[in-house]
Amino acid sequence: MASYTAPIAAASRAKGRSIAAVTTGILLVGAVVLAVLAARHATPSEVSPVVPRGGWGTAWTLGLSLGFVLYGVGAWLAHAGHLKLKVALVVAIAVQTAPLATPLLLSKDAFLYWGEARVVTAHHANPYRATPADYPMDPAFTHVSESWRAQPTPYGPAWVAVGAVPALVAGRSARRAELGYRVLALAAVLAAIVLVARRTRSAGAVAFLGWSPLLALHFAGGGHSDAVMMVLVLAAVAAGTRGVGGGLWPLASAFKPFPPILVPLELAKRRLDVGARWWVGLVASTVAVAALATGFFGTAWVRAATTGAHQASPLGGVHWLQQLGLTHRNAALLRDAWRHGRARLSLAASALCLTSSLLRPWYALWPVALAALEEDVVAAVVAYGLTAYLLFGDAVQL
Repeated sequence: MASYTAPIAAASRAKGRSIAAVTTGILLVGAVVLAVLAARHATPSEVSPVVPRGGWGTAWTLGLSLGFVLYGVGAWLAHAGHLKLKVALVVAIAVQTAPLATPLLLSKDAFLYWGEARVVTAHHANPYRATPADYPMDPAFTHVSESWRAQPTPYGPAWVAVGAVPALVAGRSARRAELGYRVLALAAVLAAIVLVARRTRSAGAVAFLGWSPLLALHFAGGGHSDAVMMVLVLAAVAAGTRGVGGGLWPLASAFKPFPPILVPLELAKRRLDVGARWWVGLVASTVAVAALATGFFGTAWVRAATTGAHQASPLGGVHWLQQLGLTHRNAALLRDAWRHGRARLSLAASALCLTSSLLRPWYALWPVALAALEEDVVAAVVAYGLTAYLLFGDAVQL
């Protein structure tokens, strides 16, 4: 009798866990929607922490707290094989899209992008020399944070080009501008989710990237440029030793100076055996990016594109951890990649976040997306812990 009942009991347990995984996804969407509704009662909303009026403040905290827990549980159940890939994708799309229904959240960077883009599109000036403060009658000027108005753009030339598109579409409308950058960021996050799904065929990987409430808040809600950069990074990793893989690294690096940190790990993983096509792609793309950027902007872009690395942020206080030896983490990762053929890019991204004086909540996308693509469980646990710190240290006033 036991030989007949054991398979039935196992099937029943598996079905129960599958139902639990689907239920977790549904509850997660509900928690994010609750937070979205609460955010609509916050004035202002483009600051951190968000403090909605009255009882909506409790709803905001409850929604994000429950959402964070459900995100972790759901990703674990999905990783254990209790969720279909299609279901994980549907929940991910719902979670990441929901914050489009809020006003701009947690940051005014979208207005900074607009102001800097209008320096190029409306005033035909060099954003590495001219600043939004040079055009005080421009509609973007009053929306840009005072601390950034007199600063040239700190972003690389690839973002200057991509960031001009929403500004052109928005014209003089601040609402259309911030929404345009949020739609662009959402599209990039969804593209990253699809890339991870196609590469891994793993519901767990999709859930770990796409079910994150923190990422939803800062990309569909905040419109940050890192999403576009990370699509290129993921595509470069996925392309491997093909020529397009080498060509994508310089393009991603022309957004922010984060991607070059990963390239040595990719090379160590293959013991430098990436083939001529990869090197040709890398060199050709580097030359093209440098030539085009210098042709349009002169040489000022080289210095300006690295400005962010010399700044500090309140969340960057954890950089004291470097005193415990995390500054040597990259050397250890390089050695491990050379010996075992595994790059551990997500761990390198987390180490960078933890040892940097400049740490923004949306930087969580770096290790989270890479952990999903690499299907690295240890890295995912580290990235989940970093997500907790960045969510509850910024968005929620506990």
